[in-house]
This record gives sequence, structure tokens and C-alpha cells, in this order.
Amino acid sequence: MTSTRGTTGRAVRVLDTPAGWVVVEATATGVSRLDQVGPDPLGADRDPAPGFPVEPSDDDDEAGGAEPGAETGAAAEHLDRLASQLEAYFAGRLRAFDTPVDWVAAGVHDEFSREAYREIQHIPYGETSTYGQVSVDAGRPRNARRVGRLCTLVPVPFLIPVHRVIRADGGMGHCPEYRLRLLDHERRNLGAATPVPFAGDSVRNGGP
Repeated sequence: MTSTRGTTGRAVRVLDTPAGWVVVEATATGVSRLDQVGPDPLGADRDPAPGFPVEPSDDDDEAGGAEPGAETGAAAEHLDRLASQLEAYFAGRLRAFDTPVDWVAAGVHDEFSREAYREIQHIPYGETSTYGQVSVDAGRPRNARRVGRLCTLVPVPFLIPVHRVIRADGGMGHCPEYRLRLLDHERRNLGAATPVPFAGDSVRNGGP
């Protein structure tokens, strides 16, 4: 279930996913923001209950005060596509996102940051690369620390799968438990005969 607001050329939506509520924003060019909201990245204490629509607050002026459901045009189409792909990803049916990113609106202005994020987009489903290797692939081999910083500032996770980037010692960096669960989800599906859904409910219920 979703709730939406829109302005000319821009749309904002709240999505309920197995990993928690997310706020997504898009322009006519592509998605510019994906923020996970709630007490923790896994949404262990999510409220309201799944399936209940999230109403934008009256003082939320980011979307210019448009009425929910006012989305139109390419921005809304990008959000429709992202919502469908997120649903398929968590159901174990999708291995590669192809919803476009609006780098400018996402605040990714310098070429190295864009190249690093593009290299991260090329890391295969269920596999990992290191900060150092991403730095090499992006053309600046001594910028591993900067890649690590970019992974904590990523504007659109999932479309830029920073959970697949690890430290040279195998450490997971920011939100290690959450990132491991995403990788475990992908690896289970690599070896499964049929799609395996993300185990979000077991997390909320205190399961493994």
C-alpha cells in the first residue's frame, strides 16, 4: 500500500516493503531518493501495520502541498516501476533493477561519485566487491575510503546496491546485520529452484 504526493515534474511516495517503510522520490529523469524510515533499517517495530496506508503529514511541504494521488507523468511512472521492482526483489523474483536514477537531483554531481555508484550497480546479484576494487574500477585506485563514505551516503539504495560492497577484511561496514540479510536473501535465491521471499517477518517476530 502506498500514499503519494506530486508536483509538476516530481513525485514522492511512501511504500510498505518487507524491510520497512521507504520514502521514494522521482523526477521526470529518474529516481532521486530512497530513504528507509522507522526505528531501524529492518522495520522490526513498524507502525502502522503492513497494508495500512501512510498519510503524508500536513506540514510536509517537500511535495509542495499537492493532494495525495496527484502524481502524473514520467516521475510517477518511475515510481510505479520502482515499486513493482522492489516488490519483485523482496519476493525473490528480481535480480537486477533497471529503474533510472536522476544523478543531479540525487545530489551526485562529481564524476568519480557517479562512476563509483555505476560500478556498484554492476556488482552481480548475490556477490560482493570491496571498497578498494570499486575504487580501482572507477578509475581512482587510492580512493577506497571515499568509496566507503559514498556507501554510507547512497541516495538510492537497491538501485545502487551498496549492501554488496564490503571492506577488504570482509567486514560489512554500515548496518552490517541488515546488509548481511539482503545478501543472504540474494544468495538463497541463487541456489533455489523457486523464488524465496525476503525473511522480514522473521526479523520482526524475533526470528533468526
